[in-house]
Amino acid sequence: MPSEYQIRAYPRDLALFVRDRWPMASAQGCSPLPDLAVLEHLISVCYQASLLREEERPVRFRLIFLAPDQFPPDLGPPVGLHRLLFRDKLPFTDRELRKLSPSVDFYGSLIGLWRDGKSGLSIWGIVHSGPRWTQSLHGGGKGYQPLPDSLVINVTNPGRITVSNGSTDIATLNAGDVVCPSTTVIDSMWIRSAFGTLADEELALHREARRYVTKPWAAIDPEFFGIIKKQVFMRIIGRIRSHRHGGTLIFIPEERKDEFLSENPYVRIRYRFADEEPCRRFRTLIVKTADALAEFHGSLENPERKVGWTEYLAGKNQTLSLLDESVFEWAHLVAGMTQVDGAVVMTERLELVGFGAQISGKLWHVDSIAKTLDPEGFEIRKEQTDCVGSRHNSAYSLCSALHDVLAVVVSQDGTAQLIKWNDGMLTVWEQLSHSLMEA
Repeated sequence: MPSEYQIRAYPRDLALFVRDRWPMASAQGCSPLPDLAVLEHLISVCYQASLLREEERPVRFRLIFLAPDQFPPDLGPPVGLHRLLFRDKLPFTDRELRKLSPSVDFYGSLIGLWRDGKSGLSIWGIVHSGPRWTQSLHGGGKGYQPLPDSLVINVTNPGRITVSNGSTDIATLNAGDVVCPSTTVIDSMWIRSAFGTLADEELALHREARRYVTKPWAAIDPEFFGIIKKQVFMRIIGRIRSHRHGGTLIFIPEERKDEFLSENPYVRIRYRFADEEPCRRFRTLIVKTADALAEFHGSLENPERKVGWTEYLAGKNQTLSLLDESVFEWAHLVAGMTQVDGAVVMTERLELVGFGAQISGKLWHVDSIAKTLDPEGFEIRKEQTDCVGSRHNSAYSLCSALHDVLAVVVSQDGTAQLIKWNDGMLTVWEQLSHSLMEA
């Protein structure tokens, strides 16, 4: 029987957790982890800084524990890391981190920290990484320079600390729990099964285009379509989070589109789109992207070559670069539609139906949900809904009434939930990101 008392975790617990898992997370040649006392001190100071505010702004920063001479002085983004040394080292305190954090943009730079023989630990400068690394959080199609294998501490919210080995997350302290990275619900077998036929349709459209080419094309990995859609989904969620307003996305089966565009007992869409090709632009773009990728890598010498996401990231010609930009501009467009009251409605094929959708208040109120503890939904925990906001409650009611509808709700604080009727109960997933910083 579970205890009614929950034991909260604190910086020391996170330090112990990281110490025990660091050898498994480290690659050969990794910067060694400091001893437990120093590690606990590092995390504690960052934890205290996270609870402060600087001129009414939350304190957010990334910190890398590595000597400045480990960063070549002649490099910089997007192909390297740009090191900037302070003439005078700064003390490593929560107050100093608070004062420095606004000038060290979380998405673009890190605070450099290392041992000082005279005073223990000191802040030696700034490491500018550029923002491309955020594609691991928000999706994207550009390569980026990973951080060197070393201790990295990320402060994202009050009391929320993520410890990483370079660019690889190890654990996060959040709301009194220490959590590890896990597979996202987007990678789960049930999502693949539910949306697999759509990828088959896109692959069929690509193969149809191949019939009319006069030069050899490389073969496209069927997984490419799912990966690029995942990246776009991450970008939409990331953009909604960055707006700090929250938002709701509703995905409906194709056969419900006419019902949702007409008067119905479930949803009233204020801004409805005309049924034309621009609403289906996303599918058109990803099929064109697959076509361009296959054409770019096609050759007479290797006609059986298979290409996919790795080749897409590795090199792009002008056509692929323009398509990449178009795909992610579409994602930004969708995210922007969530900034008005109401939800964005799309079909499962990501065809735009409308936005500003108000879910009926006459739907049955959902008193409890099954919150999953894993991406597949094998382990669940029942939770009451009396403490959630109206945005979540309305999405719960809709997905409870229509078992073939899926919703994604992003809160103002950035927390995201995927909501779907599953195995006889309304089920909620929060495993929407590989990164612990945006989980």
